[in-house]
Amino acid sequence: MMKNINKDVINNEEFDLICKYLKIRYESNLSQRELANRIGIAQSTIARMEKNMHSMSVGNFCKLLSALGYELDIVKKEGKNE
Repeated sequence: MMKNINKDVINNEEFDLICKYLKIRYESNLSQRELANRIGIAQSTIARMEKNMHSMSVGNFCKLLSALGYELDIVKKEGKNE
């Protein structure tokens, strides 16, 4: 499932985020095309993001999550006092 992601060019946080998104999409039984149609973007945009060949805008990523019934949230890292 996650073998197509090019982990060499992304950081751990981005890799984890894409993996979590993919797990949700697979569990929702939605194809890239079905998801793309729901939010009005090209299927190829989703494919490139999933393989980390394209950095998707935060806005489009939030639309993807919303179409799957999720939302993006910012959480403070443990042990960070900044």
